[in-house]
Amino acid sequence: RISQELYLKRLIGGGFEKVYEIGPRFRNEGLSDEHLPEHIAMEFYWAYADWQDGIKFIKDLYKYIISYVYPGKKLFKIRGFDVDFSKDWETIDFGEIMQNKYGVDVYNPSLNELKKALSKAGLTAENNIPRTVDVLWKNLRKDIGGPAFLINHPKYLSPLQKPSPQNSNVVERFQPIIAGSELGNGWSE
Repeated sequence: RISQELYLKRLIGGGFEKVYEIGPRFRNEGLSDEHLPEHIAMEFYWAYADWQDGIKFIKDLYKYIISYVYPGKKLFKIRGFDVDFSKDWETIDFGEIMQNKYGVDVYNPSLNELKKALSKAGLTAENNIPRTVDVLWKNLRKDIGGPAFLINHPKYLSPLQKPSPQNSNVVERFQPIIAGSELGNGWSE
């Protein structure tokens, strides 16, 4: 199967307030060191919770697992990064980091502006705004050790996620980043 999502959402609709599953998936989206076609994943849904509740849950989940599996250890060497789980997770604003690194406004981008940033970074992408922004972000992400959360994604990158009440160009989404990799994806339903 592709995802646990539909079965879990049926349980939420049936009245269960918190559901999760840890199990196998298959995704036919290519192969990289971060995207295996067959993998085990955890997916959870929580009625009446939002993305900020999800961030707190993920922090607590990592804290619990690390303390259980590695008692007393908080500093890890992962893919060349020193990742320190004793400190609070950094929060990275998508728009700010892209502006600081590439000088682009990802909430009101022009394709020409993005192409210049791509060229300057020595990158290539498909000829559209969402794909170009994603390639720029992934180039930037590889240097983030974390633990961190990426927030304030542009709506066009996640058109089905709930928009922020403060800014309709931004969605209520978060991604945990550790050792240059996105280790999850969460949002308000």
